Amino acid sequence: MTDPDCPFCHPDPTTVFHADDQVLGLWDSFPASPGHALLVPRRHIPDWFSADAELQAALTRAIEIAKKEIEKTHRPDGYNIGLNVGAAAGQTVFHLHLHVIPRYAGDVADPRGGIRYAIPHKANYLRAEDSPPPPYLAPLTQLPHGRAVVTGGAEDPLLPHLIAHLNHATGVDIAVAFTMASGAGLLAPYLEDVLARGGRVRFLTGDYLGVSDPDALLRLMDLPGDVHLRIFQSAGTSFHPKTYIVRHGTVGTAFVGSSNLSHTALKEGVEWNYRVIPARDQAGFADVLAGFERLC
Repeated sequence: MTDPDCPFCHPDPTTVFHADDQVLGLWDSFPASPGHALLVPRRHIPDWFSADAELQAALTRAIEIAKKEIEKTHRPDGYNIGLNVGAAAGQTVFHLHLHVIPRYAGDVADPRGGIRYAIPHKANYLRAEDSPPPPYLAPLTQLPHGRAVVTGGAEDPLLPHLIAHLNHATGVDIAVAFTMASGAGLLAPYLEDVLARGGRVRFLTGDYLGVSDPDALLRLMDLPGDVHLRIFQSAGTSFHPKTYIVRHGTVGTAFVGSSNLSHTALKEGVEWNYRVIPARDQAGFADVLAGFERLC
């Protein structure tokens, strides 16, 4: 039995990576991370507890199939595997589906708690009870400056903010003074995912002081897809932009501040970056875009 209005009963064929008589494997259309996979029964069944033991076993066996498919093109450092049952638990499509979500070192500042982030402030039970959640998890009203400024350090690193936008991006423009292999390695899986969705990546870095790592530039040049990489030849002129522009169709978000492309700047350093969004500052966002175009 199928439902004509259910997206999992009639999936886009291009998203299907596995099919047997009971289970389909699909690439998630709104991935939480690169390689996010779904396992769904062919029959329209609302949730896990409505499935019989045979179907539950088939879905469980398919987890290994999904893992192998993910690892054909991605190199995860871990996985979250789970499902939502009922609206109160976050289920929005009432056709049973099991998530297989690859996790990558550094994709969040503090991964402890894993699937417990269903209730964010209870996720990391190792953190003191009165310790506030990281700023990128807290409600907007609880954050200083309306969350416009990402202040870096262990409590508010830039990387999780970037990843949250990259997971749904159609285009990425990055201009940084210095590019290190440690930073390129952190962003590369997410840029690959943007490109796999047909997106475009433009990257501008400089030769100022000879700091940028050639291996990092080669890593970015080797990304498959619509990639444009340019080296700004400073000729002794100071070249110090640090801008990350992530587009989502006709809108987008820009982070402008102090973070070069390095592990320290994205994850640990006290680096201030101002978030510019068209809804709050349309002229400012247009200025950032225009500035990038002039450099390119």
